[in-house]
Order: sequence, then C-alpha cells, then structure tokens
Amino acid sequence: MASKISKECSAIQRGIGDKVGSIVMNVGSFMFGFVFAFYWGVTFTLILLALLPFMGAAGALMGVSMGSGL
Repeated sequence: MASKISKECSAIQRGIGDKVGSIVMNVGSFMFGFVFAFYWGVTFTLILLALLPFMGAAGALMGVSMGSGL
C-alpha cells in the first residue's frame, strides 16, 4: 500500500512539473503589470480595460477559426 501511494505521488509530481512555478510567475507578472500601468498612466490603463472584453472576444473568434480550420 505504501509503495502504491509513493508511486502515485511520484506520478502527480511528474505531471505537475514546473507548471505551478509558471502559474505563480504569470500571475505575479499580471499583478505587477496592473500596478505599474495604473501608476504611470491611469487614463490609458482605463481605456485599455474598457477595451478588454472586445479583445477577449476577438481572441475567442481567432481561436475558434484556428480550431475549425477556416
């Protein structure tokens, strides 16, 4: 039983790999980017935040078109 648990833990650890570190780095960069942007240019940052849904929709459309082979 203990060896099976050990094998399962090893498999989980190999599966996760450095993904957790990557996620932490990306979230930290995102937060730092927001703080930096609001500090240096509040107006421009608010304009970009207002356009964020449109950029997301454009990205989703691009993903769908790339996935369907259009």
